[in-house]
Amino acid sequence: MNTTNLFSIKLLLLSMFISVSTGYCQVKRETKTENFQIKFKNKKEKGKISTQLELALSIYKDNNPEALELSKSALKTSLKTKNKFQEMSSYYVLGKITADFDSLKTSEQYYNKALQLSEEIGEHWYRGEILYGIGLRYYYTGDYINAIENFTRAIQFCHFTENFKTSGAAYSMLGTVFRINGIYDRAIEYFIKSGLNYKKANYSEGDAWVSYLMGRVYADLKNPKKALAYYQESLKNYKEIASITGEITGKVICYEQIALVNLESGNLEVAFENINDLLKIQLEKNSKYGMSNAYSLLGRANYLKGNYEEAELYLDKSLKLKKETKNFIGLPIIYEYLGLCLIEKGNLKEGFRQINRGLELAILNNQKKIQLDIYAKLSEVYLNLNNLEKAVINQKKLIETQNDIFFGVASIKMEQMQAFYEIDEKNQQLTELENQNKINEIKIKQQRTYQLMMTFGVLIAILIIITIYVLYKKLSYKNNELEASNTTKNKLFSIISHDLKGPIGTANELLGILLEETKNKNIEKVEKFVPIIHQSMSETYILLDNLLQWARSQNKKIKIKYEVLNLNKIVNSTLNSISNQAERKNIDISVNIDKNINVNADFTMLKAILRNLISNAIKFTNEDGEISIKAVQKDNLTKVCVKDNGIGISTEAAKKMFLVNTNLSKKGTTGEKGTGLGLVLCKDFVKLHKGKIWVESILNEGSSFYFTIPN
Repeated sequence: MNTTNLFSIKLLLLSMFISVSTGYCQVKRETKTENFQIKFKNKKEKGKISTQLELALSIYKDNNPEALELSKSALKTSLKTKNKFQEMSSYYVLGKITADFDSLKTSEQYYNKALQLSEEIGEHWYRGEILYGIGLRYYYTGDYINAIENFTRAIQFCHFTENFKTSGAAYSMLGTVFRINGIYDRAIEYFIKSGLNYKKANYSEGDAWVSYLMGRVYADLKNPKKALAYYQESLKNYKEIASITGEITGKVICYEQIALVNLESGNLEVAFENINDLLKIQLEKNSKYGMSNAYSLLGRANYLKGNYEEAELYLDKSLKLKKETKNFIGLPIIYEYLGLCLIEKGNLKEGFRQINRGLELAILNNQKKIQLDIYAKLSEVYLNLNNLEKAVINQKKLIETQNDIFFGVASIKMEQMQAFYEIDEKNQQLTELENQNKINEIKIKQQRTYQLMMTFGVLIAILIIITIYVLYKKLSYKNNELEASNTTKNKLFSIISHDLKGPIGTANELLGILLEETKNKNIEKVEKFVPIIHQSMSETYILLDNLLQWARSQNKKIKIKYEVLNLNKIVNSTLNSISNQAERKNIDISVNIDKNINVNADFTMLKAILRNLISNAIKFTNEDGEISIKAVQKDNLTKVCVKDNGIGISTEAAKKMFLVNTNLSKKGTTGEKGTGLGLVLCKDFVKLHKGKIWVESILNEGSSFYFTIPN
């Protein structure tokens, strides 16, 4: 492989580094700048720095000065704002932009500053990227030991941050270093690792790049068949990528290498096709550098085919473009073949002058392999011209150069190999540690999975227990409700069948007698039965009213309607409606309630509460007894008391008298009947008012019924 090709490959690797690290696709510079201006206007200071760096990375191939200016502006702003992350990012981008053969020293300074800042702020992702860039710098300067060390460190940080794209690139460069130094088995191993990392990163271009690198290995090993197979596979992938992204660099490098393999194998026709495809791409791209390489290959191909005029024409075009692009390292091989063409045409003097000019440049550039090729060609030419003396001189020069290469490379390799294997051993140890860490991670994950399953199982068990408990409570509640409903129903039927049927039946019989006596005009008996009937129907009405209101409260259909009521007026109004009951027993009822006491209550419910409590007191108070009704206000409540000096209630009976499922109904002091429903209704209505009701009683001395209601 000649030096021109080596140089073009190094430039390709630089291009691949940029592609791998940034992932930016090439678009027109004007469009990028317009997009940048829009984004720049809409962002704050921190966002503007990021946008400047983003644009710099995307345009620096097309306009390096503007990219450099943008990056320096971002750096200046980050230094002013003392934002170390932005400062690190700016140095990193500057390192990438200046990473060419003319600015390697400057690039190194920027990268080292970025690396220092990344260590200060603990930014591992960028540290992997920076170390990779530093490794490339060492690679381009031929310092392979430091290159390997930095690529290896880059891989460590890239693995830590799962930056598989750059770790894939670092592995590919490690493989390239080993390939250049003839350690092909290790090179292949690293190329495979590179491909695996690219797959993890879902980076499709990685497959194409690894295939290209494998082709280089087999080309070095003089196995053109396998080399071409890998190059073709790489070319296929790069064509697909080009159809999507428009990036053609991959196609170009594949065509170049395929052409070189075919040239060296003597497949000139195929080589011409490859070179013409390459030239077509470079013409469309308007790449002077690329066109100079294509014309150089066409010149060599035409020389080998015997087309010396065409060969000279293409070589002249290549020479002109290489001078324009300052690609001086590619000049020796052009002068060599120009001289060979002139010699074949009979112009020996000019031919030897051109070849010697190429030889001088090769010696100046220390291009040993080109020197070997020129000495071999000169020896052959002089031999054909029967100039044995000069043929021998050039043959000796060739041998001397070979010895220089062999002993020079040997001494270098003796030093390098030890370092390579030491670093390689560290890499192996690192790999083993990584594998052990993966095993440990799997074990930890399994333990965590087991713990999670156990926790989940316990939670499910607790959830099931809670669900069963809740369902049990709901079922118990429903059963209680059902039991209460049955009790209510039984109570209702009991009242209807007994307490209502009796008075109504009695009133009906008395009315029949009254009707007969009215016909007989027995006024004395009529006057006797009418008060009895009236009392019976009054009691029945009260009972019926209580029954209806209680039934409504049990069915949740009754709604409370709050209004401000004067308690004194409500009590006196209630007394008027039942005063005849007290008068029949000559009971004295006193009301001691301040006329200014107002309560917030439902009129109908409050009247029902008072009516039932007062009626109950009358019922169980002896003739000529006393009943007092009092009320006091405290805080936000009014406490009402209905007190009598009647027969009283036992302690046991007092505990049950507000319950619907107990049958505590008993006759009054003059035989008045009751249902026990009135006190139950009082409790329900007081509860609806968010109040309380209770009784205090001494047997044979009297009872005091209390209830509270909001002011």
